[in-house]
Amino acid sequence: MELNNIIDVVEKRAKDIADQEIVNYNKAHPEVNLTDEAREAVRTRSISQLTLQLSKFHFKDDTDLQEQFDDWFSSNEEEDLIKACKHCLDDEAKKIREAASGKMSSLDAYLTKHLGSAHTID
Repeated sequence: MELNNIIDVVEKRAKDIADQEIVNYNKAHPEVNLTDEAREAVRTRSISQLTLQLSKFHFKDDTDLQEQFDDWFSSNEEEDLIKACKHCLDDEAKKIREAASGKMSSLDAYLTKHLGSAHTID
């Protein structure tokens, strides 16, 4: 891999992490229906975060660039990127909940909050 290709690698890795965290979030919070906009916001924020962190990556000529990047990412950035995705997902879910709660009566909002998917609204 050449240095010119590093941005493609960064974007792919960031999207992969974001997509995995979206799947994990959907499993953990089935009551939240993430919109396409919310998913795209998480992907965009993930790419931005990893692109900014790329300035900390210093490559050496004597080893494979892909291998160096993989080692650097797993030891320095992966955990932080996962946390950033989770934080973004929480923010997006909060926006979705707030928008949905504006359409419900106060009783329905209370019951939905405490009963989750067991409470249905007619």
